[in-house]
Amino acid sequence: MEIRLMLHGGCVLQAGEKTGKVRGLRVTALLDGRPGHEKQTRGIIEALSSFTEVRADFIRVPDNPPLADLWAFLRLIVTAQKKAAYSGPDLVIGTGRRTHLPLLQLKKSYGCPAVVCMLPSLLLRNQFDLCLVPRHDGMPENKRFFNTIGPPNTSRSGGSHNPKAGLILIGGKDSSHYWHDEAVNQAVKEIITRENEVDWSVSSSPRTPETTVLMLENLSRNFANCRFDNYQDTPAGWVEEKYAACSKVWVTADSMSMIYEALTAGCEVGLLPVRWKKKNSKFAVSERHLTENKLVLSYDEWKKHGWHQGGVLPPDRPVLNESRRCAKEIIRRWGQKN
Repeated sequence: MEIRLMLHGGCVLQAGEKTGKVRGLRVTALLDGRPGHEKQTRGIIEALSSFTEVRADFIRVPDNPPLADLWAFLRLIVTAQKKAAYSGPDLVIGTGRRTHLPLLQLKKSYGCPAVVCMLPSLLLRNQFDLCLVPRHDGMPENKRFFNTIGPPNTSRSGGSHNPKAGLILIGGKDSSHYWHDEAVNQAVKEIITRENEVDWSVSSSPRTPETTVLMLENLSRNFANCRFDNYQDTPAGWVEEKYAACSKVWVTADSMSMIYEALTAGCEVGLLPVRWKKKNSKFAVSERHLTENKLVLSYDEWKKHGWHQGGVLPPDRPVLNESRRCAKEIIRRWGQKN
């Protein structure tokens, strides 16, 4: 679905077809249908609205390889041109490989800056005006690259953060690490057994193997303080509501997006271990950065000390907000239009 929105002060308002001249930023955002990617784009646009009024057009990129469906690609560009006929955008933004070529085409059509989240391919990265790149990718900052601690997202700090409510989020198989069903199941069992005064919600993700799901479903049936929710059965916004409601959140270390979402929401975050195939992979480096800077608690440290003993996880640790940092950089570069 394609939607035109106006945002101001963090609020979202439906815009009319013709509203006249608007102070602030006019943004065209390309979405590829992947929730994690879309959260990065939407999070930055929402953060921009806290600095200035934003008129945003959200456009879906066809789920086809560009060379296999050139017609769909051309239709996307025509759609964007029609939607922005009132005036060209001040900025185009997107996340994910499938948005890259359309973003650059829109940049060429309208003569506006193109912003992308995550590191583009070597052939394309110098064509973007601003790349918002996680620090673990190892790209030094310059006029084209802006480093983030983790991916921007739509989470917001605040909420009740009930100390008697906890959340456990499970990732799954990927080329970066080895996955062991039993090890994950045992770690979850240890947490809900030792912290039996907490009501735990456990949930899967698209990468979670069915064997792991079945183990966790069986585990939840044996503990009164544990409920399992398959991600497929949860409505949109479910995990954000859980972040706001829960004080403690455990996430498998392979699920970087969810780790940073929970940190942004102001939760205390623990990492369930995975075994990395390469000790110096970007995800392993990111995990070490988080634990060494005491932003998260490792499972082994929790077993030794609990959450706060020995200064392992300081209660006054800073709350991350990478969406706001990215938005401030965009405003610094291109500012409010009049």
